[in-house]
Amino acid sequence: MVNMTLTEIVNGFNTTPFLFIGSGMSRRYLELPNWESLLKHFAEQIRNDKFAYQYYVNKASVGNSSMILPRVASLIESDFNEEWFSNPAKRNLNEKELESVAKDISPFKAEVAAYIKRSFSINPQYQKEIELLEKISSNSISGVITTNYDTFLEDHFDGYKTYIGQSELIFSPLQGIAEIYKIHGSVDSPESIVINEKDYQIFDEKEKYLAAKLMTIFMEYPIIFLGYSISDWNIQQIIRSIVSCLDTQQLHKLSDRFIFVEYQPNNSGIEISSYAVMIESEPLQMTKIGLSDFSQLYRALEMKKAKMPVRLLRHFKEEIYNFVITNSPTATMRVASIDDTRVKDEDLVLAIGRASEFGLKGLSGLDASEWYRNIVLGDLNFSADELLRYAFPKLLKQNSNKLPVNKLLVSAKDSYPEAEELALKYTFDKIISKTIRNQRHIVEKYHSVMDIWNLKSATIEKKTRLVAHLPEDKISIDELETILKELFEQNRNILHDATTPVKTNIRRLILIYDYLKWGKRKEPSD
Repeated sequence: MVNMTLTEIVNGFNTTPFLFIGSGMSRRYLELPNWESLLKHFAEQIRNDKFAYQYYVNKASVGNSSMILPRVASLIESDFNEEWFSNPAKRNLNEKELESVAKDISPFKAEVAAYIKRSFSINPQYQKEIELLEKISSNSISGVITTNYDTFLEDHFDGYKTYIGQSELIFSPLQGIAEIYKIHGSVDSPESIVINEKDYQIFDEKEKYLAAKLMTIFMEYPIIFLGYSISDWNIQQIIRSIVSCLDTQQLHKLSDRFIFVEYQPNNSGIEISSYAVMIESEPLQMTKIGLSDFSQLYRALEMKKAKMPVRLLRHFKEEIYNFVITNSPTATMRVASIDDTRVKDEDLVLAIGRASEFGLKGLSGLDASEWYRNIVLGDLNFSADELLRYAFPKLLKQNSNKLPVNKLLVSAKDSYPEAEELALKYTFDKIISKTIRNQRHIVEKYHSVMDIWNLKSATIEKKTRLVAHLPEDKISIDELETILKELFEQNRNILHDATTPVKTNIRRLILIYDYLKWGKRKEPSD
């Protein structure tokens, strides 16, 4: 790559890259201090002495030299917390931040987070550069890994999902697109900040799990390092944990994907060279790009674009993932009868676009459970006319000619005779079976929906069954709506997951709700 231009290097990427961003970017764009300057500031908060920081460095200068700064941070934190608790004048937190300390968060970490939030402001010198970075984040960057605590990335990368700290990363189903991985924590969660010796020990203990999570990203995406020194201990530790899992061939493949951007203040152009980092006893080759104007890099990256905004790619990956895990379609995902043996694999398609524009095709996967839930939650991204025109005829045949339709008829602009006839047919007494009407004596002691719903020892099956036994004048629409919404809040897919009796009871209650709230006015007068 040494003899190639920056544009040629980017054009050679197999896909849009991940950025690995360090504190140099925060210093450049937000004028924030580096790690050492941050610790120096807090050391001087304890001791009003220009040698305060050096005092802690001297105390920490034993053992592993790479751990000096975490050790310095531990010493400062210990003294700072003691001073903070004993001297209220040292406190610079608002009420919400003070509450976090009351919940056992270290005052030092809370103050570090607050200090960073108060300190950063956009450096006007780089405003155009920042705007260009923000622009390319939509289509030309796959995601970001960062050791920075500040929220610059969240503020400028629209639609990206943020994961904070190792634990959230390790235990979350990552999609690997339009995501920000804050591996050293965030000012939005002070307890997550990795800064002292114990934090790094815990980080190191979990490093292999984090490396396993990041392995796919490192092997599939180009990685561009920004805001780091090549000799940065943090970077070498993370790379080392990943490299230790690779063979020689994979290591060579990884080296082709690593781009290290070095800020060179006196370089008005672009300098491209090869560079080797020693990881244990193995050299890891990478391409080094030296420049002072980062917009040159961003313009080159702008030429490499995903076919659609990465935030949408992430959304669809997450939808498909969730469907595979839960087997439940969502408001923005339709799955037709793909288990039908008459349908060949090559006949299946994945279509992406505005839901309503798919018309009948977009609604063909809708099932009765979603239809019923929509009456309560209104969570389907289709108009009443689209539902009644395209989904209703098929669902009616599949559900013994029984569906709640009053809500949709009230909102629909066109006329739907079959649905209107159904609405007139299902009055309150028709919804309630003869068996239920004959057994109403079992709820004589209850005067409202909530009387039944608040029964402590009753099961969901019993409660949903007994509510339907109440006479019409004892059923409050608001109370019925409250319990139905509560059921769906507890389990959005309850009409898929519950036992048959519970599903039958809930559907009956939704029919009653639909009739009482929107259909009763349609009854012919005596």
